[in-house]
Amino acid sequence: MAEKQAVTVFIDAATGPSVSIGQEVNAGQFVGRTPDQKPVTSPVHGTVKACVFDADKHLLCLLIEEMGDMKL
Repeated sequence: MAEKQAVTVFIDAATGPSVSIGQEVNAGQFVGRTPDQKPVTSPVHGTVKACVFDADKHLLCLLIEEMGDMKL
């Protein structure tokens, strides 16, 4: 069984995420905005596992655990 990979996506802390912890997201799905209000999308199909504030960057870090191939 392959080990699940996780990716980190950075979004603006002031506007917050548009997804919740535990939510399943698709690759390309809108998850938040950059500090200059550009859209941020998930790079993978997976589940949002955590949302942590990075005080040094003043950004939120969304941890998305990648799922296997999505079947349409």
